[in-house]
Amino acid sequence: MGFNRAILTHGGSASDPNNSDGPKSAVQIGMSLMGNGKSALDAVIQSVKYLEDDPRFNAGRGSQIRADGTTIQMDASCMTSCGKFGAVACVEDIQNPVALAKAVLLHSPNIIIAGEGTKIFAREQNIQIIPSNHFTNRVLEKKKNTPSCDTVGAIAFDGETFAAALSSGGLDKSAIGRVGDVPLPGCGLFCGPLGAIACTGDGEFIALKILAKEVYSWLERGITPNEAVKMAIDLFEDSVDLGLIILTKNEFASNSRHGMAWAHSAEIKKA
Repeated sequence: MGFNRAILTHGGSASDPNNSDGPKSAVQIGMSLMGNGKSALDAVIQSVKYLEDDPRFNAGRGSQIRADGTTIQMDASCMTSCGKFGAVACVEDIQNPVALAKAVLLHSPNIIIAGEGTKIFAREQNIQIIPSNHFTNRVLEKKKNTPSCDTVGAIAFDGETFAAALSSGGLDKSAIGRVGDVPLPGCGLFCGPLGAIACTGDGEFIALKILAKEVYSWLERGITPNEAVKMAIDLFEDSVDLGLIILTKNEFASNSRHGMAWAHSAEIKKA
């Protein structure tokens, strides 16, 4: 029968499943928006913003500190099944990078904006920039005793269109300027007419496989979401941290090698 609308969210590969209340709240936000006529893109952006504001997850307020011990650089992206894509890389001093990625998708002729250019673009879009020392102190204060995990994400279907969004706080002690899979099209996420995929885990491995697009190609071959999430995990050695969520018009699936906080909600079409 299929879905009228549906959404899945995750708190990142290796996130504590006991923290699934975060993704559940994010799901409720997204479903409520779609129930009130908002798009799947609106739903995934607001869901991911909620996770960025939760310091238990590696995005926004829960981001990691780079190798110099003070710098925070974040990546975010979003995509729709209409083929629109927007991303930002190495964002500093912005609490919700996913909102900036959405602005790139909607208002920029470019698909990726990086580094200092993200602040210029944020000012043009009236997105708040937080002074560096305030943002770093806020992150450090909130992250005490919080274990590390990976990219957060959301995928949704509003009855017509699929959308996906990701946000990452980077790797702990990673190089200044390091960019993972999140802002690269087809790597961390992908959407098409058949569904949406969002990945999380070891970004370099995900990017080299162009994993989200690869998984989408499996859906095109008739492979089910449940089969696809298992196949994706099996592509990598056991040492590679990986998780993903998949949504089609009538099925969804989630899988993670090292556990993952995640949630879903779906409204089934009436016969």
